[in-house]
Amino acid sequence: MTVTVHTGFPHYPDGIVRPPHRLRRIAVEDDGPVRVVRTWVHPAPNRGTVRRLAGHASFAAGAVAHARTAGPADVVVAESPPLFTAAGAVAYARRLSAPLVLNCSDLWPQSAIELGALRGAAPVAAAEWLERWCYRHARAVTVPVAGMARAAAARGARAEVIGPAVDAARFAGVPPLDPAGPAGPLRVLYAGTLGLAQGLGSVVEAARIAGPDAVALTLVGDGADGPALRAAAASLAHVAVLPAVPAGEVPGLYAAHDAAIVALRDRAVFADALPTKLFEAFAAGRPAVVAAPEGAATSLVRDTGTGVALAPEDPVALAEALAALAGDRERLRTMGARARSLAGERFDRPVAVAAWRAAIERVRAT
Repeated sequence: MTVTVHTGFPHYPDGIVRPPHRLRRIAVEDDGPVRVVRTWVHPAPNRGTVRRLAGHASFAAGAVAHARTAGPADVVVAESPPLFTAAGAVAYARRLSAPLVLNCSDLWPQSAIELGALRGAAPVAAAEWLERWCYRHARAVTVPVAGMARAAAARGARAEVIGPAVDAARFAGVPPLDPAGPAGPLRVLYAGTLGLAQGLGSVVEAARIAGPDAVALTLVGDGADGPALRAAAASLAHVAVLPAVPAGEVPGLYAAHDAAIVALRDRAVFADALPTKLFEAFAAGRPAVVAAPEGAATSLVRDTGTGVALAPEDPVALAEALAALAGDRERLRTMGARARSLAGERFDRPVAVAAWRAAIERVRAT
């Protein structure tokens, strides 16, 4: 199996295309065995709904226009959201006379509607129509959890579940937690998008309530909520909000912390979410404190003993949970060891790769 990736020029999260890609309109590169085709995209920063939609639409249009640069294809695989990319993929697959596999990592536009990012009867109706249209024109639809498959079925799609995965080998060098280590506050890490979906303001408030003797909180990333979070943390010496880092530095972040935070807003659509950062924490051997609607993520950590599950956007309950973990280092060690074992047994990348290969071969054969 040979793979070609068609993408835009890197500009996340600040909307700036840097050298060597600045001023280029198309580029073909080799990344090991993978051929990478890059075409022009309006480099919108990761904030502002209209600007981001313009960026998504520009990439979809440019990719379709240069589809044949990628060469012939037996199967086209595309990601949604963004929904414009999914719609563009329908035309892209047609240009290459190839069947389309649409992977829906999030149910859009439902999540955008519940977060208030998409408003108005006409825009909502148009987005929902486009969602159903994309499903109809995909040979196969994949989702990460069963709940999303049921929701997709209600919209006319028969979806196959291919679970999330993590490259456990990336985190092999992260040492296990040592309950006999130096005393001090619980070092808590959030590494990911500082966006509307996460509700991280309540996490900062929880750290304020818990106090510096119990918690040292680090948020690493960028996104729409970044400026507000930095303002909220400005007066808290035990809370740091840092810019996003390259992927290679993420294991080191976990090595310097005792636990991970996984937070989602109190919206029904997030009950089926399984954020990828949860599995990075597991692979690093760090327990996850999940503050999210009751559902996939909370059930996973509760059922496997790999963390603590709490209601979303409740800073008082979160502060109490963090303070309790700070005083029970042996419990942290036990949960962290279980988390690492779980990542290796159920969520390591080869498991998902095998499932994806089988799905692609089935589509190719039909």
